[in-house]
Amino acid sequence: MSNEQTTVRTADVEVEASRLVRIIAAVVLVVLSATFLVGVFDIRSPKGLDPAGPRFFPLLVTSAWLLLSIADLIEGLRSPRTAKSADRSWFEPVAVSALLVLYAFLVVPLGYMLATALLFFAAARVLGSRQLVRDIVVAVVLAVVVYVAFTQFLDISLPEGVLGL
Repeated sequence: MSNEQTTVRTADVEVEASRLVRIIAAVVLVVLSATFLVGVFDIRSPKGLDPAGPRFFPLLVTSAWLLLSIADLIEGLRSPRTAKSADRSWFEPVAVSALLVLYAFLVVPLGYMLATALLFFAAARVLGSRQLVRDIVVAVVLAVVVYVAFTQFLDISLPEGVLGL
């Protein structure tokens, strides 16, 4: 067997392993998002699915997360078993999901604004942004805008945490 054939077969094995890891990651994302979606229905709201109610935005976000996870799974299953698919990364969706789980644990003790700014900043970094100052500014501005929109306009209280906001 020539060295070239060995290299090709090794690359094929690496591609298939990468594809399998991507499919497993997509399945994990589907399970996580479906679990969170079921949990959204535990949020008590006298207004049902009214956009001003506390259940609306979590339902919207987790539904979108589930749909995107299913799309990622389908794409992973349909992806060709060639070296062209090897550059597809499974790291980003798994890392963002881990950030969302970490966020769920930190939002109460740290508070909505601080935890959300950290989530946005970390997600930008995981997704490839390398503009440190811009990422910090955008994360803080988005966290503040969403906080003000929820607390002032929708009259939804968010965890205050260490900042007392």
